[in-house]
Amino acid sequence: MDCGIFDAQLEDGGWGDLVTAVDAAGARLEDVTRLVVTHPHIDHYGMAARVMEATGAELWMHRESSEEVQIYRDPSDAASQMKQMLVDHGVDPEEVDALAAYEDWRPYVSGVVEPDRPVEGGESFSCGGRTWSFVHTPGHSRSHICLAADEERILISGDHLLPSVTPHIDFRRGDDDPLGDFLASLEKIERLAPDLVLPGHGRPFDDGADRARAVARFHDRRLGSILQVVRHEERTAQEITDEIFGSTLLHFERRLALGEAIAHLVYLRRRGEVDRVRGDDGVFRYRKASRRRAAEDEA
Repeated sequence: MDCGIFDAQLEDGGWGDLVTAVDAAGARLEDVTRLVVTHPHIDHYGMAARVMEATGAELWMHRESSEEVQIYRDPSDAASQMKQMLVDHGVDPEEVDALAAYEDWRPYVSGVVEPDRPVEGGESFSCGGRTWSFVHTPGHSRSHICLAADEERILISGDHLLPSVTPHIDFRRGDDDPLGDFLASLEKIERLAPDLVLPGHGRPFDDGADRARAVARFHDRRLGSILQVVRHEERTAQEITDEIFGSTLLHFERRLALGEAIAHLVYLRRRGEVDRVRGDDGVFRYRKASRRRAAEDEA
């Protein structure tokens, strides 16, 4: 289940660490016949090609992962789109190149591989004396999946549900409503009500339904904070990000913060809570929706 990151700066790419981890679990890597990856981010997918080459294992991922892994083949188009999106949302053009540099993650994947067994969600298989079902939980990634052992009420949650932090919800041009997807996915997990959650980061924890509700409340508070920022005047996504996350972030932190702020703005805009206007300078600005607009949307 997931296989960790590849690091081209290491002599073996980190392969020895993976072998050691599998041995510590009382298993042997050569016995692996199925690799299930929750989503194609580098820290979960990076070593997948190497594992498949070494073991001949099948790769199981959600069907939408095939589109997501294309960025590892050629990140230039994604970087170009990201630069334009950042400029359109008020980022200083002199800072754009540094932020868009984080679209190239090729040094952290051992190769680009697509699933042998693409899943939709709802499929199941038996392993370790348990029956596991796939649960599609888009939000952190469009193709994110969890695995649920319903009888024992165990959930392997990947990055969808973590014990002490909330997963990053990003926005890229072409996305629909990642935050809306994420909140709907949290409701799925709340209904499953797992007693034990095995996350992709951090220690296992109990009462997954309670954690799902807590994460949803966190985003509700952030949505409220954004509405307060744009309540009296139009603001760019860059200005909103500085207000919500602070203006002293490192480049990588700023890129994540901007993506998350825009995802929240898209959520609010789709629900008629904020309006977006383009200024004479070509930059988008957001303002609280007028009462008339809200009434028209309700009608």
